[in-house]
Amino acid sequence: STWGLSLSQIRMVVDNMAMSSGATEFSAGDTAWVLTASAFVMLMTPALGFFYAGLVRQKNILTLLIECYAIFAAVGIIWALLGYSLGFGDSCGHFIGDSKYFALRNIGADPYPEAPTIPSYVFFFFQLCACAITPALIIGAPAERFSLVPSVIFSCVWVIAVYCPICHWVFHEHGWLKELGAVDFAGGMVVHMSAGYSALAMAFLSGKRENTSGTMGPNNISYSVLGGALLWFGWFGYNGGAAFAASSRAGLALVSTNLSASSAALSWAIVDYIFKKKVSALGIAVGSVCGLIAMTPGCGFCPAWSSLIIGFLGGAFSNLFIHLRETYHWFDDSLDVFGCHGICGTWGTFATGLWAYSSDSTSPIEGGFYGRGKLVGYQLAGIVTVALWSFVLTLIIGFSMKAAGILRVDKTAEEYGLDKATFDEVPYEIITAMPRTTTAQLFNILKHYSIFD
Repeated sequence: STWGLSLSQIRMVVDNMAMSSGATEFSAGDTAWVLTASAFVMLMTPALGFFYAGLVRQKNILTLLIECYAIFAAVGIIWALLGYSLGFGDSCGHFIGDSKYFALRNIGADPYPEAPTIPSYVFFFFQLCACAITPALIIGAPAERFSLVPSVIFSCVWVIAVYCPICHWVFHEHGWLKELGAVDFAGGMVVHMSAGYSALAMAFLSGKRENTSGTMGPNNISYSVLGGALLWFGWFGYNGGAAFAASSRAGLALVSTNLSASSAALSWAIVDYIFKKKVSALGIAVGSVCGLIAMTPGCGFCPAWSSLIIGFLGGAFSNLFIHLRETYHWFDDSLDVFGCHGICGTWGTFATGLWAYSSDSTSPIEGGFYGRGKLVGYQLAGIVTVALWSFVLTLIIGFSMKAAGILRVDKTAEEYGLDKATFDEVPYEIITAMPRTTTAQLFNILKHYSIFD
């Protein structure tokens, strides 16, 4: 070398300077994995839009698609300004975070304590994507009577009032549920239970849909199957990324997630056949999503083989509940958000208390089947608290919107369709069949327009 130093020597000097200045040394592999996983999770919100859009009537397709899109955008801003700090800032009474990270302050190259091998910006973005899909899940309950602007307003208020406190209780190292001993690997309580019980409140508040067309069935099952497939794909990032490292625990989360989804699709099909004497294509897609939900709280804690049982029972429980709801007309949860996320999130959180096991010396976990029944009690405490907080706070938000006259669209807009009423657009035009034309007539038409000279 001209300067008497080799490249390896120069690199050693730079590394020593970084260490002496106190700079944090990150894992390139962990950072790359969590960045990739975050992109997977971001995909889940528009995928949910397709999943939901296929389940509603044709006149409301665009509304469901764009609500998911708009909610992701709006919640991203709220999370940056307030939400992240309330969820992950320094704990105030083990209940909520302080203003440490307001408007992205103090977020940069330094790591967050719970994810020491990745930059805090990466941790922030992963949590943003997980947060954004949660209120988007809820809008499936009042679907077809809840328009775009109110859904965005609801989502922003709900994230601050409901999501952020629960996130702090469960995920923050000093949150009261985490200190109590409750565990949630990727968001069974934080995302799915909170969304499910909030959806139940919104279903009660928004009332039943007007049915003037005579059918309430899905308009495009292909959309829903596509959305379900993309959700399954995105869930690998959602559950696997929650390890915040390219580690064996991330691998366990991916394997458990996949097995649970597969077994739930099977159990849903079995229950469908018992009640309807046929298997539903849509049901298989919905069943797989139920398995993904059920495994979320325990995917990094429970042995992989247990995911077959957790997923199978999750799919069966959800299908049975939805069958009973439809039979007895308990309430109009348009897209069965509570039946999927509420039921499977609750079951998965409880099941984690039974099967969870980790020999990690820093935070050992042993569930009820491994001799530590206390974990079951801690999980039940989390289930009751999260369910009540989500349901009651959502009722308050919903009643406030009802008083303001923005909870539900008027009957004319509902009958006309939210796509036309809100956007004056339709997803696609339906072309009526042309009258049957004989070959001779078609030849004469083409000849008239000089196609054949």
